[in-house]
Amino acid sequence: MGHIEKLKEENENLIDTISKHVGEYLKANVVDEQIPAPQLHPDDNLVVDVLPSGIMNNLCETARLMVVNGFEKECCNMYSSCRREFLKQCLSSLGLQVEELNMEYIDNIMEKIEIWIKALNIAVTILFPNERRLCDVVFRLASASDFSFKEVCKELTLDLLRFVNTLATENHSPYHLSHVIPKVFKTFSDLIPNFNSFFSGQLFSESLINEALLVGKRLGIFVELESLIRRDMAQATTPGGELHPTTFKVMDYLRDVFTDSKSFPIREGKSPFSDQVARIIVLLESNLEAKSKTYTDPALGYVFMINNLIFLQHGGSIYGVIFGEDWYIEKIKQNIELYQRSSWDKILDFLKLDSYESESMKEKLKLFNLHFNETCKVQSGWFIFDELLRQHIIKSIENMLLPTYGNFLGRFQDVVGKDAYDCIEYGISHIQDRLSLLFLASN
Repeated sequence: MGHIEKLKEENENLIDTISKHVGEYLKANVVDEQIPAPQLHPDDNLVVDVLPSGIMNNLCETARLMVVNGFEKECCNMYSSCRREFLKQCLSSLGLQVEELNMEYIDNIMEKIEIWIKALNIAVTILFPNERRLCDVVFRLASASDFSFKEVCKELTLDLLRFVNTLATENHSPYHLSHVIPKVFKTFSDLIPNFNSFFSGQLFSESLINEALLVGKRLGIFVELESLIRRDMAQATTPGGELHPTTFKVMDYLRDVFTDSKSFPIREGKSPFSDQVARIIVLLESNLEAKSKTYTDPALGYVFMINNLIFLQHGGSIYGVIFGEDWYIEKIKQNIELYQRSSWDKILDFLKLDSYESESMKEKLKLFNLHFNETCKVQSGWFIFDELLRQHIIKSIENMLLPTYGNFLGRFQDVVGKDAYDCIEYGISHIQDRLSLLFLASN
């Protein structure tokens, strides 16, 4: 088709125009946050303004005739092949060989990422909008325009997404997890609205925006953290219900990440980052809960959850806007109640005054002494790392136990008489002393 060949002959002029338009941006260091990069200025008419009107008119008329005569698919395929080659040639001339990003000879990940960021920005901000505009001018029929546009952009889009997918599935150093991958994610997230503007809602182009959104979900540190959670939760439970190593690792990563407010603008309102972090925290919490159920003593499982949840709450000073304090407080409160019910309800049952018969009350007190001593002995080997919370839990046990125990002792003395003191092993202050030693062990 002669008019396609004429269009190809204009590639050099088009590339020269685009090169001048993006020249300052190409020179910039777009990876280093300390150096502000020049902004790319969108201009959807760069291509159509450069192409001679004669070529444009001939293309439009030829496309119209081919579509009317039933050759729409053939016309779209020839046109798309020509424009795909232009996109590849254009980026190559700009020094951005996207198809080579995954080649082994480019060892420097920073170099790869800089090429990818520049290629993505130029493609989404300049090239794709211009191809969209050109398709709309050449093809008056919406279905032909949409199909051609998708075919023009598909190969380059998938090359760009493939690189992101590779990053999302590779293992990375802590530095890259904290500083490099977030930059990629931010760049990608910032450009999603641009993808939406010229892909979304179009019959043939919808698959590309869906693919972009899918890649965005899998990107970067959040994928790595998910892998870390799923992998490391297989470790044995911690003695004494202490903090699980995975919780510490995840919070350590997130703390490093979110102190970089430029890469992670999460403090004000919702963002793609807040959704990702919320998902990570929920995943971690559900895995911790599953791990807590592997303890032989259910009460220790609840202590384990309390420790890990309070550590998550401390991390909320950085990203607490995601859930708010109430989420953590409610979760911690729930596990404290479950712990008390599991540990102390049975002990309280021994103090129920359902019989005033002397021997029955002596047996109840004997069982109380036995179970109270054993519980305190075992739980003094457990650990709660937050001292204020430890004291709060002990105080709540005292508030629950001491009035009931004091009431039982008073009735016991009335029923048993002078022999009562031979059976009473713990006074009120002694009970308090034993409780004060709970949860003090640590590695």
